[in-house]
Amino acid sequence: MPEFQFQSLAEFFAMGGHAKYVWSSYGVFALMIAYNLIQPVLAKRKIIKTQKARLQRNSS
Repeated sequence: MPEFQFQSLAEFFAMGGHAKYVWSSYGVFALMIAYNLIQPVLAKRKIIKTQKARLQRNSS
């Protein structure tokens, strides 16, 4: 049976005194993943909006 390294949930979140480094790196990672998922959607919307405006301008 595997031995757990932490005796309690509070000890797990403290990460042996390295919590600010561990959890901040997880936070940065989550932000980068979110940015990589959202940025293409926003870029696509901007391209479509620009193309619609260009089409409207050219058809007038």
